[in-house]
Amino acid sequence: MAELFLPVLSHFLNGNPWTASDGRLRYRVVPSLAQEEADCILTAQVWEGPWAYEFSQIEEEKIFPLSEAGLKVLRQWLGDWREIITQRPHRTMAEDFERRVSDETDHVDGPEKT
Repeated sequence: MAELFLPVLSHFLNGNPWTASDGRLRYRVVPSLAQEEADCILTAQVWEGPWAYEFSQIEEEKIFPLSEAGLKVLRQWLGDWREIITQRPHRTMAEDFERRVSDETDHVDGPEKT
């Protein structure tokens, strides 16, 4: 399987976030910059498509160092998630829509999702 695309390190060092997809995997990576380079991090979130971030339930959030090594580990983590999501049974559009509506209702009426 092809390697997941992530921007180069300077993209994140300039404070830019990244949202992308690969198959049914959706992911978002947001940098947090600090005075000390060692304190800079990337916060990554994954969810299953087809919906955009605003309409989806985040399946996992993880923090990585904002470094070349951190990007390498992040890419592997995303690849693992791609494999997990790819192995799930395909849903019909009606099933995906029902899941979206259910997630929205849970979010409004239930506890905050992280």
